[in-house]
Amino acid sequence: MQVLLDDIECDVKARTVGEAIDAVAVLARNRGRLVVDVFVDGAQWNEQRLSSPECQTAVADVVRLISAEPAELVCETLADAAEALADADELQQEAARLLQSDQHTVSMDKLNEAISIWLSVQQAIVKGSQLVGLNLDEIVVHDSPISASILRLNEQLKVVRSSLAGGDQIGLADTLLYEFPEVVQEWRDILDDLQRRIDPENQ
Repeated sequence: MQVLLDDIECDVKARTVGEAIDAVAVLARNRGRLVVDVFVDGAQWNEQRLSSPECQTAVADVVRLISAEPAELVCETLADAAEALADADELQQEAARLLQSDQHTVSMDKLNEAISIWLSVQQAIVKGSQLVGLNLDEIVVHDSPISASILRLNEQLKVVRSSLAGGDQIGLADTLLYEFPEVVQEWRDILDDLQRRIDPENQ
């Protein structure tokens, strides 16, 4: 079985795809890099397949792994998160307009999608900061530690859910239209700040 890391052949002893991945992941970490993509006989394996029992038993002719520096990977993830926030803002605005038109069911679909984006953005920030060794309690944006901003956002999302449960469509629409745009901007600033701290040359 041929095993490649960033298109360079690796001298590792592996009988299965899983063993090859484990061995090369160690090599990458020793070089200060992380494996970000895995191709088995030319086909890209997703996270679900990589974590399946098949991974530990499958054999292949060629296993090719692509790595990246943690800072580069995290900055890319945070940039994607910033773009996703723009989508969340549009979804929230649309949800508010639908609520005002009494299109409750369609509005909830939009709102649930927006909330999912917010949760993904939080996860990207928390996991990304851990990966590059940043302490969110020590980073202040707009006079507030990022960890405190995360707690406030969670409270705001709880208010949204409470308004949903209580049937307060007018209050919810007002919150989405007039309060959340500022929240979106705050979090775009947080994402920009984190990217500058992690990799100033990436700006």
